[in-house]
Amino acid sequence: MFDAAAEPLLAPGRSCPPHYGYSPRVFARDADFSADTLYVIGGLYGNVLALDAIEHMAARERGGAQFVFNGDFHWFDAEPALFAEVQRRVLAHTALRGNVETEIAGDDETAGCGCAYPESVPDDDVARSNAILARLRGVASALDPDPRAALAALPMYAVAAVGALRLGIVHGDAWSLAGWRFAHDALHAAQSDDGQRLRLAHAFELGAVDGYACSHTCAPALACVGTPGGDRFVVNNGAAGMANFAGSTFGVITRIATRAVPAALQPQRLYGLHERGVWIDALTVPFDSAAWLARFDSIWPAGSEAALSYRPRLAQGPAFSIDAALGRVAVHCPA
Repeated sequence: MFDAAAEPLLAPGRSCPPHYGYSPRVFARDADFSADTLYVIGGLYGNVLALDAIEHMAARERGGAQFVFNGDFHWFDAEPALFAEVQRRVLAHTALRGNVETEIAGDDETAGCGCAYPESVPDDDVARSNAILARLRGVASALDPDPRAALAALPMYAVAAVGALRLGIVHGDAWSLAGWRFAHDALHAAQSDDGQRLRLAHAFELGAVDGYACSHTCAPALACVGTPGGDRFVVNNGAAGMANFAGSTFGVITRIATRAVPAALQPQRLYGLHERGVWIDALTVPFDSAAWLARFDSIWPAGSEAALSYRPRLAQGPAFSIDAALGRVAVHCPA
């Protein structure tokens, strides 16, 4: 079991606060909600144009779709009206808090952005993320009414039932709000690492779930995990509001449903699997990239922290591929 309290003290942005930790046992309970078609939307990052596109996608589903925002729906929306719009629209649905919402709601600077970045992420990127979080906290604290109490009250995880499957919905992983054990490289390492495979198997056994849906790492992934009870899966949608693959600008969400992807959305399907009558698929979110970049630039001009860290990715995608998401090639997580 992950013990957050035992983690060493690290610099802001690399630390994982003790209150972020939990046991996979928290998922071994009745489902919080059920759905025929569920959209898991992690990493919206304040992109309301992506949210517009997702709502348009849901309108093409027979019977619509239930949304669950699994954290980091705020990030680039460091402007009062945009922040308020994101908050209002997201909290109209089921929502979990990610490290971004958790740290906006607090006033302790020890954790910085709360991302718990691994060593592979450069210190400059970590420092800029801490600065982005500080600006967001300032925007939120100046709003009337103050939105931070609503963010603090959001849960860190949920259990969903879709058809015959029970799903753990998390921001990070089965042990921590900001855990990286569901990053694509960690997941695919389980194919050759007995220790990692055993940890994942225990997460399914203790949580009594068939799959976990997550985000946090900004890199999509889909991995099947062999357990004594049969195959289980982890699906990471990467980012709904930001480019995920090289040469692209679209976001990605996870669709989990008792029906196959409808014909109208088939062009947006990237990959997926079918398990016990339930379809689990990664879908593109084709938002208006040019319009979003213009909005982004008005909030984060050249030389600003977000522009330095993220604008190249927004404009042309990260050095990441579908093959990496599926474990066909080895690659570090993109920054």
